[in-house]
Amino acid sequence: MNGTTARFLWKFAADPRRIGALQPATDRLAQRVAQAAQVARQQSAATALPLVELGAGTGALTRALAALQPVVVERDGAWANQLRQAFPQLEVRTECALQTLARLDTPVGLVSSIPLRNNPQAQALRAALGRAHAQGLIRYCVLYTYGLADPLRGVGFAERRRVALVLGNLPPARVWAYR
Repeated sequence: MNGTTARFLWKFAADPRRIGALQPATDRLAQRVAQAAQVARQQSAATALPLVELGAGTGALTRALAALQPVVVERDGAWANQLRQAFPQLEVRTECALQTLARLDTPVGLVSSIPLRNNPQAQALRAALGRAHAQGLIRYCVLYTYGLADPLRGVGFAERRRVALVLGNLPPARVWAYR
């Protein structure tokens, strides 16, 4: 077990509702999320839009998204510092996703790693995503979940679909794309 995985497991043990998994996303899951973000960006005719990654954690998805130059958001200070060191070319913000969503003032594409099944802020996050989308500030959103159901059902996206099932992740993950 490497140091990143050990820290992730430690954080999971301390607060499983905020972390949501036993280990960081696998490379396979990260690649599927990045592919879905690229497709959503192209389908939205939004190739010039900034991409925002919420809940970047250890950077498992950030590595796959780096070519898209995301603004990386992570509220945990230690992980945010680790992300700054690993990705000096990217803007890394140490803040809560709710703060980021509340401050949006120009349209963006969004990728999220925040668990919405059991996170104590799940309802507030869904509401913030819905408001930002209704205001035209989120043009597309890609996220993954360990649950079976659509994690953003009822949020207001006109198009939503499950684009991948990644069995090689622990637990298996479903990738969803919204526009």
